[in-house]
Amino acid sequence: MDYPLKGLKVLDFSRVLAGPYATRLLSDLGADVIKVEPPEGDVTRHFGHKVGEQSGFYVQQNVGKRNICIDLRADGARELILKLAEKADVVLENFRPGVMEKYGIGWDALHKVNPKLVMVSISGFGQEGPERTRAAYAPILHAESGIIERQASFNETPPADVSLSLADTYSSLHGLVGMFAALHQAQQTGKGQHVDIAMINVVHSVDDYAHYALDGIWPKKEESLVWDAPEGQQILISGEMRWLWRVFSTRDGLQDPTPPGADLDTKIKCRFDAVRDYIKSFPTFEALCAKLDEVNLAWGRVRQFGDDSYSQPSVTPRGVLVDVDDRGGGTRKTVQSPYRFSDAKSGIETGAKAPHRGEHNADALRDWLGVSVDQAAALAQTGVLLSEDDEGDGEAAKAAG
Repeated sequence: MDYPLKGLKVLDFSRVLAGPYATRLLSDLGADVIKVEPPEGDVTRHFGHKVGEQSGFYVQQNVGKRNICIDLRADGARELILKLAEKADVVLENFRPGVMEKYGIGWDALHKVNPKLVMVSISGFGQEGPERTRAAYAPILHAESGIIERQASFNETPPADVSLSLADTYSSLHGLVGMFAALHQAQQTGKGQHVDIAMINVVHSVDDYAHYALDGIWPKKEESLVWDAPEGQQILISGEMRWLWRVFSTRDGLQDPTPPGADLDTKIKCRFDAVRDYIKSFPTFEALCAKLDEVNLAWGRVRQFGDDSYSQPSVTPRGVLVDVDDRGGGTRKTVQSPYRFSDAKSGIETGAKAPHRGEHNADALRDWLGVSVDQAAALAQTGVLLSEDDEGDGEAAKAAG
């Protein structure tokens, strides 16, 4: 078996999450991903716990890729990028609109040197439009799309962001959908295209409550209540309270404690209390779960974030975690990609590494362009190529931000 994307060449200008997660998945599927990192480095090198001078966040999103460090302001940098783009199948970037053009490596320039190239651009509000230059991270899109306010109303709590970068990761995945569609068309026509992914479009697209807003109706919150369970556990049982009462009363004989002539509010409270006490009445958590399975109710143990959340029984058999090189003489764990094929490999292998900045300057340029060691050294001498030991002044980041 081999990797399904073996041979696909991806030039990755992205940083933080929306782009790097997409290219991490491409790398896991066998693509040769070259991350083009600026002199000051990807800011996520400082996110999370560091081991071997690499942060957990950076490792999770960039393990398995190759890395070259290019100062786009240096004389000769543009020419080098155009040569790489000529060999690439895909270019992916998530700068603000206009940054790639500023350095002379926008879509028109890249398409000219490689007509079959597919370029994916992920931005907050799209390449065109009144808000194209706005800075955008996931929380901004969660706020602008109404998700934060809706959740606060549902929970009757002050507005707060969700603790998951939905806008970023969904935009990564939709960027890949657009990319694969464009690659398929390029195979048929010989002509590549520019795929414009706006995170604001993505968030509205994936929102399964959108139809309520469009119909002018306030949505009814789906009830999947969390209950106190035996042995000090908590459990989420999927289904509205009315459905839980119907199941427990008709399939397991739970008696209705509502007094005769009671009003609706009293009836609801009495039945709620009866279900609560019923759930806690089981001798063990395992016995409760067995009963829920028997009556065909979906349930989930409310696990603590950390070791407990990765002790879930499917984690080890499904290979959710993998040991990678921590670049400090040992190993650390990170998450594996979710793809499982019947006749192909996928995912990063045990011992894979997240690259240092500029670690593959010579190797990547040799493999893609046939650049010799001396030629790579000359590019370093002129300041086009940099590596972990070099210090950038941060100006490129300011320009890109």
